[in-house]
Amino acid sequence: MSADSGGAHKSLSEGIAREELAGLAYMFWARLIAIAILAGWALTLPLERSGFYLLALAAFALLGAPPYLLAQRGIGGLPVIAAFLLLDAGLLSYILIVPTPYAVDGWPPQLSLRLWNFLWLGVFLVGMALTYSPALVIWTGIATATAWSAGYLWVANLPDSLSRTSSEVLNRGLESEVIISDFLDPRVVSLTTLQYQIVFLILVTVILTLTVWRSRRLVRRQVAAEAQRSALSRYFSPNIVRELSTSGGALDRPAMQPVGVLFADMVGFTAISERLPPEALVELLREFHGRLARVVFAHDGTVDKYIGDAIMVHFGTPRPQKDDPVRALACAAAMIAEVGRWNAERKKAGNEPIGIGIGVHYGEVLVGNIGDARRLEYTVLGDTVNVASRLEGLTRETGASLVVSDDLVRAVQGCGVEPSTIIKDLRHDQTRTVRGRRQPVAIWCASRR
Repeated sequence: MSADSGGAHKSLSEGIAREELAGLAYMFWARLIAIAILAGWALTLPLERSGFYLLALAAFALLGAPPYLLAQRGIGGLPVIAAFLLLDAGLLSYILIVPTPYAVDGWPPQLSLRLWNFLWLGVFLVGMALTYSPALVIWTGIATATAWSAGYLWVANLPDSLSRTSSEVLNRGLESEVIISDFLDPRVVSLTTLQYQIVFLILVTVILTLTVWRSRRLVRRQVAAEAQRSALSRYFSPNIVRELSTSGGALDRPAMQPVGVLFADMVGFTAISERLPPEALVELLREFHGRLARVVFAHDGTVDKYIGDAIMVHFGTPRPQKDDPVRALACAAAMIAEVGRWNAERKKAGNEPIGIGIGVHYGEVLVGNIGDARRLEYTVLGDTVNVASRLEGLTRETGASLVVSDDLVRAVQGCGVEPSTIIKDLRHDQTRTVRGRRQPVAIWCASRR
């Protein structure tokens, strides 16, 4: 197993474990709410009749705390939870079988088996669906059926109990009046009813197990998707991750489209790198790239790549937007402001300031994936990219922090926005010839260093 697949599997397992722990929390609090409601119901009776059941409800509430608290601390795991669930099933069955506090004096335990008390076991079982664990649902079904059967058969075997099955009664050939009289005898325990109840518990367990299993698969897919997005976000911009998550195949189709391309790098990086140890230099680059990347993402741009101390960004990918030129220019202005804030922090810490050079151009590019089957890179190609890179280089000649093309300025104006409202000191400069291009480029400059 590769390191990446092993990390993804670990992340998926951790995500499922978090959901199971959250499920235990929901079950614990739902249990307390249900017990509080039942306790309020019991308090409507005199304390001498409801006191025992209030104590039983308190015990049932306390039994729910240890597995949840232990699971939070990573202690015990599934066996401990299963053991407490068995105690839960036993205590609940006992409470449901012994005479109810609403019964009159002399109420026999056999008569309690005829009440609807049994349905509370179904509520208890259904609550296990919150755990997102099919194994716990199956175990709870087994524990509930076992505990209820044990209590039911214990009552059926009391000395004064009269155990019956429907087939036995019908096969005796008795008259209807005798059968009805026999059924109304408070000492009669119907074993057929027990059979129906166990079948009910089995069916509920099966349905819940399938439901939880399906829900778990959905949770697994969701956790896997989140883990995948998290992994992709380390290598791609958020807008590219969104595109890959929804229609990744669209990125494989190359297209020509207008895009704003921005290059930014650290001024004087060579001199800085000579003075700093490797660890400090890497930390400086990470801080520089991280700050600029956050600005890019805030303006819905795409980080194409990091090139040493430089960053390449484009606006209008993977899907063009009407305000791509505006966001490209606003991003450049925000980068300059961000570096200014960073320099204020560095000055307080006694560190030298950092300079930045930015070049921005707008025009047609080829957009798509390049590379081979083993490694693809989503990027933009063309003259627009080359010009943007050369404009960034012109910041050294002009002494400006920002150099943009006249094409970008016109595109911004075409969006109904005046560039000076984004960068106040943006001014028209002379037309310059850039390396690798015959036609000169009209440029605008701003923010002299």
